[in-house]
Amino acid sequence: MNAGLNLLRFFLAFNVVIFHLWNAAAPGAGPVAVLGFFFISGFLITQIVQEVYPMPARTRAFLLNRALRIYPQYLAALGLGLLTIHLYPDVAFHINTYLRWPQTAAEWLPQVAIFGLVDSGVRVLPATWTLGTELYFYLLIGLVTARSKRATVALCLVSLPVGALCALKILPFEFYGSPVGNGFVFALGSLSYFYRGAVRIRRGIFVLACAAYLIHVYLVPALEQADVDKANLASSVLPFSLILLYLVQHQIGQDTWIARIAAILGKIAYPMFLLHWAVGVVVSAWLFHGLGSADMPGMREGAHYFLVVFAAVVACSLLSYVLIDQPVERYRQAVRRRAPI
Repeated sequence: MNAGLNLLRFFLAFNVVIFHLWNAAAPGAGPVAVLGFFFISGFLITQIVQEVYPMPARTRAFLLNRALRIYPQYLAALGLGLLTIHLYPDVAFHINTYLRWPQTAAEWLPQVAIFGLVDSGVRVLPATWTLGTELYFYLLIGLVTARSKRATVALCLVSLPVGALCALKILPFEFYGSPVGNGFVFALGSLSYFYRGAVRIRRGIFVLACAAYLIHVYLVPALEQADVDKANLASSVLPFSLILLYLVQHQIGQDTWIARIAAILGKIAYPMFLLHWAVGVVVSAWLFHGLGSADMPGMREGAHYFLVVFAAVVACSLLSYVLIDQPVERYRQAVRRRAPI
């Protein structure tokens, strides 16, 4: 993958983690980062279909490859999450009230399938409810619209007004995080692949886009003291799209040390997203007497808490990458090679 996009994915994962584990430092960073993930997913799924699975005969290989990318690390993280809830149920519930042991089949099924987590009162991996939204668009874009620029334009034309109607509460769907409300973000990401070279993004525009995006991530939520602002979320997509296009157009050399580090950071972004709550419970139980970041009396204590937990999250994410993702990647490569041409 493009080294710049790997760094961008790590930055987004970091924002999700700090939003959850030290909310006082970045109150709205998580939701803005989630829309960034949605945009990247739209772009990358379209790229994968266009460049690796362009023929309908390769659809089965595409689906198998996506499942291998998502579910092995997810199921391992789910097992760790269940173990932490079993060992430290009071700490888990104190840190996040979604962290409870599933009791019924209706509670168990979304944990395993990912689909349906948004409506579940129990989430062993709380952040992964947005992953369910991504899976819907892996299917819609990957199987339907990604092979055609016209179909992608049509998806944009439909999803943009639908998203606006959800934001205005005219349609009975949530705006943030839902497949209906945020479909336009995936669609715009997909469309940006087809028009990735249409307009050259200069360095000055890139710098301005970075500044604008950082304002959307950190400054606006802090000033408003709100985690979710629909206008801020929607408007963050424009500078993010310019950042992504610049990184696509100005690629870092693949043999450089920056690219090698970026590749690792990009690989651990997904397990960071999956594991941070479970790791936070363990670290809290071991080192912080079962307390969460909200219990810290000041910013210094909050920073200490976050840095310790974040270091553990990165370490566990590296283990997940080495022990799970790397071995599975060999099977994914075999799937790509054996897919019919």
